[in-house]
Amino acid sequence: MTTSLRVFSVAAAIVFSATAAGAQTMAPAAMPATPAAMSTIPPKAPIYPVPTKPDFTSMRFMLGKWICTTHSSRRPPSFKYVTTSVATMTPDGFWIKTVSTTPKTSVFPADSISTDWMTYDSTVGRWVDVSMGSFGSYGYTTSTGWSHGLLLWTAEAFLPNGDLTSSTGTLVTKVSDVKYTAVQGFTTAAGLLSRVTSVCTKQ
Repeated sequence: MTTSLRVFSVAAAIVFSATAAGAQTMAPAAMPATPAAMSTIPPKAPIYPVPTKPDFTSMRFMLGKWICTTHSSRRPPSFKYVTTSVATMTPDGFWIKTVSTTPKTSVFPADSISTDWMTYDSTVGRWVDVSMGSFGSYGYTTSTGWSHGLLLWTAEAFLPNGDLTSSTGTLVTKVSDVKYTAVQGFTTAAGLLSRVTSVCTKQ
């Protein structure tokens, strides 16, 4: 038994030595990485810090319950609809969440609810408002912020919609901490400018 094991060991050693020798003969030695080769090595993934919470000082007065009365210039002067909005700060401190409810009217026979999420994007220096609502409605607007009591929201993904082809945006005027107005301007397919005006008071 000892002789057989010894013979097997010697044979295995011969085979291993021959294989190694062949590999050394056939494969070139590894070359040091050149600068060109090193440039293709992907860098290590960055480590991202926790983002700083937005400064909501200028927007904080918007928190709470608001009642807005709205009129469109395309409707009779007597036609107005009322929206109730409740704005709260999200627990993480990164968003102001506003839930708005509008009862059905003679021109739209169904209640509707929309939710707006507003935050500040410090990387590009602008406020962002993302909304979604009943019946598949959605919106995405941005603003550079308040200036002399005025705030302009510009629609990024809204039009065309129905017979509305373009928008001048929504201009918000802060009257006081408990009142503001908002005016939206739209151009129709017929080339007519329509205005939608809202007056909002805090409850």
